[in-house]
Amino acid sequence: FESRNRFWTSVLTSPPFDPLRKKFGKDFEDFIRRKVVPINGDVGNEFLGLSEQEAREMMADCDVIINAAGNVTFNPPLESALRTNVVGSHNIITLARMMRRPCLIHVSTCFVAGKRSGSIWENEPVVGYFPRKDELKGTEFNVNKEIEDCSRLSEQVRQEADDAVQMARFREAARKRFEEEGRDPDDEAELKSAIFRERKMWIRERTTELGAERADYWGWTNIYTYSKSLAEQIIAQQDDIVKILVRPSIVESAVEYPFPGWNEGFTTTAPLIFIALRGQPVVPINEKLVLDIIPVDMVAGVILAATAKALEDDNPPLVYQACSGDSNPIEMRRIVGLLGLYKREYYREKESGNKLLNKLSAAMEAIPVSQETYEKISAPMLNRLAKRARQILEDAEPEWAGGRFSHIISDLRKSIEEFERNTKETMEAFALFKPFMIDNEYQFRADNVRELMSSVVEEERHLLPWYPEKIDWYHYWLRIHFPGVRKWVLPTLEEELKKIEKRAYTYKDLVDLFDTATKRFATRISMRVKRNGRREAYTYEDMRELVLRAAGFLANHGIKTGSKVVLCSHNMPEWGITYFSIIRSGATAVPVDPASSAEEIANFARLSDSSAIILSQRVADERPDLGEALREIDLHIPVWTFEEIFEIPSEAEEKRRIELLPSKILANSPASLIFTSGTTGTPKAVMLSHKNFVNMVSMLSSVLEMGTNDAVLSVLPLHHTFEFSAGFLTPFSNGTQIHYLDELSAEELAKALESGQITGMIGVPALWEMLHRRIKTRLRENGDWLADVADNIIEFNAWLRDNTPFNLGPILFFPIHEGMGGRIRYLISGGSALSEKVKRELHGLGFNILEGYGLTEASPVLTVMRPGNKLIDGSVGKPLPGVEIKIDDPDENGVGEILARGQNIMLGYYKNEEATQAVLQDRWLRTGDIGRIDEDGNLYILGRSKDVIIDSNGKNIYPDEIEELYGKSPYIKEMSVVGLPDEDGGEKIAALVVPNYEYDLSLSRAEINRKVEEHFREVSASLPFFKRVKVLHITAYELPRTATRKVKRTEVINILQQLEAKSKKLAKLKIEANGDETGLWLRKIVASVANRSLSDVRFDSRLVDLGFDSLMFVELQAAIEDAGGRVLSPDRLNEAQTVAEMLNLVQRVDKGRRLIDDSVVEEKKEEAEDVKLPWLIRYVGNNVIDLAQSLIYDGILETVIEGRSNIPVHTNFIVAPNHASHLDTGLVKKALGKDVAEQTVAVAAADYWFDTKYKRAFMNNFTTLIPIERSGNLRQSL
Repeated sequence: FESRNRFWTSVLTSPPFDPLRKKFGKDFEDFIRRKVVPINGDVGNEFLGLSEQEAREMMADCDVIINAAGNVTFNPPLESALRTNVVGSHNIITLARMMRRPCLIHVSTCFVAGKRSGSIWENEPVVGYFPRKDELKGTEFNVNKEIEDCSRLSEQVRQEADDAVQMARFREAARKRFEEEGRDPDDEAELKSAIFRERKMWIRERTTELGAERADYWGWTNIYTYSKSLAEQIIAQQDDIVKILVRPSIVESAVEYPFPGWNEGFTTTAPLIFIALRGQPVVPINEKLVLDIIPVDMVAGVILAATAKALEDDNPPLVYQACSGDSNPIEMRRIVGLLGLYKREYYREKESGNKLLNKLSAAMEAIPVSQETYEKISAPMLNRLAKRARQILEDAEPEWAGGRFSHIISDLRKSIEEFERNTKETMEAFALFKPFMIDNEYQFRADNVRELMSSVVEEERHLLPWYPEKIDWYHYWLRIHFPGVRKWVLPTLEEELKKIEKRAYTYKDLVDLFDTATKRFATRISMRVKRNGRREAYTYEDMRELVLRAAGFLANHGIKTGSKVVLCSHNMPEWGITYFSIIRSGATAVPVDPASSAEEIANFARLSDSSAIILSQRVADERPDLGEALREIDLHIPVWTFEEIFEIPSEAEEKRRIELLPSKILANSPASLIFTSGTTGTPKAVMLSHKNFVNMVSMLSSVLEMGTNDAVLSVLPLHHTFEFSAGFLTPFSNGTQIHYLDELSAEELAKALESGQITGMIGVPALWEMLHRRIKTRLRENGDWLADVADNIIEFNAWLRDNTPFNLGPILFFPIHEGMGGRIRYLISGGSALSEKVKRELHGLGFNILEGYGLTEASPVLTVMRPGNKLIDGSVGKPLPGVEIKIDDPDENGVGEILARGQNIMLGYYKNEEATQAVLQDRWLRTGDIGRIDEDGNLYILGRSKDVIIDSNGKNIYPDEIEELYGKSPYIKEMSVVGLPDEDGGEKIAALVVPNYEYDLSLSRAEINRKVEEHFREVSASLPFFKRVKVLHITAYELPRTATRKVKRTEVINILQQLEAKSKKLAKLKIEANGDETGLWLRKIVASVANRSLSDVRFDSRLVDLGFDSLMFVELQAAIEDAGGRVLSPDRLNEAQTVAEMLNLVQRVDKGRRLIDDSVVEEKKEEAEDVKLPWLIRYVGNNVIDLAQSLIYDGILETVIEGRSNIPVHTNFIVAPNHASHLDTGLVKKALGKDVAEQTVAVAAADYWFDTKYKRAFMNNFTTLIPIERSGNLRQSL
């Protein structure tokens, strides 16, 4: 079944079958079934793992065996290589002898020649061959004895592994590994498995080492070519079978079949291409060495031709070498030159990445150098420098640890370690291929192949391609091979070379996690809290004692395996202790929001079939009516407080109670029942098992790297799975302190951060937005100029972090970091999407903000941004180690529903099989969220599937994307985008906006509203029609949200529909009042300004949909006035949403005035563009001018100013001075005073002050003058 499944799902679906698939169409699979019978087998097993009878029956109808099996790893463990290449050959020979006419085609490699230079002929002896034959005079090589020696060598290694000293070393290594992984090194049962693993790894490494030494002594390049040669010699010495050895050289991309450029798997030139494209400019080569390349379709042709030869000839030539070097050689120097050309093309055409770096990369072509030069100037030298730099930083870090410099050094050291790893990989790749690129000048001969292929009849030669002498290497490398490798091979190679995230150890269950942590960190402090003016600290040993005491209390009161216990409390140490007590008793915890009413708590207890309720004293005091609420639903269960369950019994009684606890917990049993949003009716309860949580802890520990020197601040409610998993279980298992606040307030939060102990914090976007707002406010309080400078520095540091290993934030913004304790390593965000602006600015400030994605059903995290210097805009990171993410039924842009799979996915919904089956399908969790995955595996969330807006044209619009596009305005506090029913079918995009009235207190609410509307018009003008917001309403009230702060989109829709109905009613009344004639007049004006036909402009047409922006509203007002109309309230004109609403603001005065002609030619605009100087130059220039004016008016002119108290600074006003000279404007501003003058603009004659580019540059950058025409319509001029 396994082989059949692989054949039909993997092999048959691959590109080589495309021509057949195209030829046979729907009959393709029937054709394959007539021709192919997949058999499940392993060449390393006798009879392929079949019974002898099955093997004989199969081989009775067999005419030829083509054996292409082999271990292609260059230096595998010796036993593995021998099993596949040597034992496998023996087994294939055994099968061949079962045939009526034994016939075997064995695929080998030209490089069995080993370390040799010169001509390699096909008629050279095979049996007894070894590469150093001419050097080791008189030495004979016997393949059978060699195999015996290798077997004996492997046995000796196994015996050495059983040596007492060696076993002690294995035990020592296993214990050390346990300690590193956070496991109990005294768990003897688990340790035995670890010791066996250490032994197995040592045997593999030792046999690989000895095998490589043996292959090198005989003269082969590696274990692969050595074992392939042994296999050849075994087959060659068989005289009772027809046999052929086909030796390809370096097999690369197809030149023709199934299409030019097809390739797959690991190829010899792929690492060379990969390294060059990744920026390695220096390539060590032997310039005159011929790199023998042969396209894969020509190799297939030779194999099939050799098969035909073996079928008709009982004594064919033994060896056929499929190579090109003797008929069409290409030297390494030319290959590197072609690689340089392709690299230039690649970076010139590359659209992603930094454009400047792409240009630099295109200019740095690959350079061929000698091995000596390579070691002096390239990867080996850089690797040595990186090692030295890392050592220096490691020596320096302890001396500076604890402050901001520690963070910088730590980040820099990680970047250097990554660079060291990359240079080492480059060195290893070149070392692996050094025998073929530098050391051995092979000249393979293909005389037998040429003779064979010439015997193929002319009309069938196109079926067995062989024309290496005709290959145009320039065309092949640049137009076929390089693009083919890039498409078919490099993605797989990149995946294999990626740094594999080391998965932290996964405990058996939460009790195992608790027992191990309390043993490892017994004397360390686990949790801290300050309450009632007193600081409290709980060590891990304290926790163990309290957990066992409380668990004993529960067991003594009938709580056992399978029971459920409600836990309701605010964040405090007792919450976590009680949780562990519940699961230690074998029960399932039901965490509940402490803000829940008594009725809600009782409802949760009923729905979960709970046997008891445990409350903190505060919740008990706030819910005195809980007992009554339980009686009303006829639920008779005990309600305990923390004080009761932690009460100290006698020593004998406590011992008796503890003995009642279960000895074993099932990993798949529920640890928590988490109720999703909704407190009335029947909310769904998510069942999360011990296995779910310990896997989640393992996944998060692999990414967050928490340790005993860290401390996290707990601010999110512990009944939320995000805080529970990431802010409680994960730090607890890693020896990290957890700090709790007695009261969650800004003051207490600031005190906790300023203590200098906190290194990480987990929160929702609202928390980070509050932090960001507080930082920006503090900067602004110190002066606008300082805030502007800070913004530029933030932007610069964000760029620096994205493009270099450096992060200067902790130094440049030292007071901010110091104000947060100076030790913050991570700020982790989840729950909902974090504003890109907030995320990027915190990143620029030097903080590591890690955004994740998940849901309660996934325990709850699925993806998270990795700690690092680069921020990926819009992404929620890559899947956690062990989590699979895929997009279901993606559209042409790769967008679809996000599906997730892993050991962290819930068991299901409690007593709700229908709901469980709806979201869990074939172990995949249907998240209901819409997203896409980029080529690097980063996930982007675009919205909820049920929230997708589908317009009348069938286009999908994702609310989150629209909110992101429109939400970038400081005048918007929050907004929600939903779909409203459209009269044309489908839905139209609607937005409900809550303005940020506190952003600019000098503006009225009406002015802020107009700013929001203007912002929407500007954004809409830049978007395609289907993405524009069609309905916009503003409200002063907060958006309706759930208890978990998610917007209730259903209620938003209801609000918008009510507002829309009210708006349409008012518009209709206005239309009726103004009459049809005026309406037609206005429609014609709007059509003219918008450059639309009159039929396109209806009364319900939205001006934004007609393309109106702020400039067009000015033009519209001028057109109305020119057509005999008057705008009753010019300031409100741009508030109009539709043509109908505009009727309320316009009055037709002169009905005899002709309408503006559509074809009026606009005045010719000045061709020269305005010059905008950099902020710093403008700032310095303005200060110089201010100083000069002050010297003129105070020093030279001795100005006297009287009556300043009469200036109405409390409101807007106009100054109309007598005009005497060009000094008037400066004098007026001098009189008004600096603060008022900065908010004052002056009008100036456009034809005098703004008539040249240079005057405009000065006036626009160093004055507050605005140009105005001396004559004509004032508003038209503006």
